[in-house]
Amino acid sequence: MIKHFICSWLFYWLLVFLIPASSVYDLWMPAFFLQLCFIFLVLIGYSWFWFASNARPPEWGARILENSEKMIYVSLILSVIGTASLIYDKIIIQNIDYSQGIAVAREMWRKEGGQREGGVSSIFSALGYLLSSSYYVSAVLLIVNGKRLMASFIYKVSFLIFFLLMVNSVLAGGRSNLLLIMVFVFGAVSAVPGWSYKTMFASKALRGSIFVLLVISSFYLLYVFSERAEATGIDATSYVKNFLPYLGLKLNPWFSDKLNSGLLSSLFSLIALAISYITHSFSTVSAILDHGPGDKVIIFLHPVNIVYKLGLISRPDGLWFLSGRFPSLPGALYYQFGVLGFVVFSLLIGFLGGVSKVFYIFKPCSLVALGFYLMMYGVLVVSPLLLVVDFMSFPFVMFSFFMIGAMFRIKCCVKRLENKAR
Repeated sequence: MIKHFICSWLFYWLLVFLIPASSVYDLWMPAFFLQLCFIFLVLIGYSWFWFASNARPPEWGARILENSEKMIYVSLILSVIGTASLIYDKIIIQNIDYSQGIAVAREMWRKEGGQREGGVSSIFSALGYLLSSSYYVSAVLLIVNGKRLMASFIYKVSFLIFFLLMVNSVLAGGRSNLLLIMVFVFGAVSAVPGWSYKTMFASKALRGSIFVLLVISSFYLLYVFSERAEATGIDATSYVKNFLPYLGLKLNPWFSDKLNSGLLSSLFSLIALAISYITHSFSTVSAILDHGPGDKVIIFLHPVNIVYKLGLISRPDGLWFLSGRFPSLPGALYYQFGVLGFVVFSLLIGFLGGVSKVFYIFKPCSLVALGFYLMMYGVLVVSPLLLVVDFMSFPFVMFSFFMIGAMFRIKCCVKRLENKAR
């Protein structure tokens, strides 16, 4: 977990250095220092609990989730039901027209949501969001217990997971699902010592198929950017030049001068935009430091909005001065809680990361323990961008882990009681 956390930050800074764009804000050195302090505080919090607990499992490699195949089947069935509910809600009930492109469709259902003032469109929408992300559980279990599963089973499940991933991504008109499932897959890999790609996908045909799916996913990411450019009525290169200032960036002159209206320029522009979209949080942190702490909600905004939609609280005010941009987790902590809050919550995040790892080590057969570990893994690894909990699908993904884990836990308890009764 902690190695991946450090690697994610190093890779993030490498992209910031290599991208052919620079921040429009001046406080880039203080921004780097704030992020560095965050890493240091997280490591302190993580190490304190880890070493204080003396967590050394007797058999680290012996971790078998009972009924993993059944869990995979159940999660896929629930995801199919949820995805079908979302399709029915968006196309039949809300009349969203996807034939005009996913960018236009996304804007249509966002306007529909605005007219409802955040209210739920139908019971199918609620059911769809609750269940459609269950395929994440299948993807994780496929990684964790892949050595014990048949190759044909892995092949079929992998393609069904990919299908559900792409359908849900198209329905939302976004890219966050692709990033989020990548985080969960890497988290699952980190949870299994000695995990091997070749052992997991034994045949060359299966490895080749997985590679093709990854290529398709990459092209989909660029396709989303191109769709949004097309929806504005300008070419991709002009769209990138106009959109980067919104992210707090400007193209370097040497790169901008070489761009034209050609296909190759459009491709390179979209690649630069994709990288800028991931790394623009560095520029956002510079702006936050220049602005100082504020009073808007940018941490846990999405979960709080879900509670608001249930009618339990008043609507949170999340319209801060850079709404719509990634603040990075350290930047968001500083903005919302000030210096003291930044220090306390950074230490707490590291501490909870240590707790989750120890909990999973001593409860390796628990899907709930695995879900908690993956939640904290996601918080740490995605911290260069934002708090992972604020991804639209994340609360529903975690709901799937805890729901399916509870279902099978109850089932096991019932079986034990029946055996004792006999």
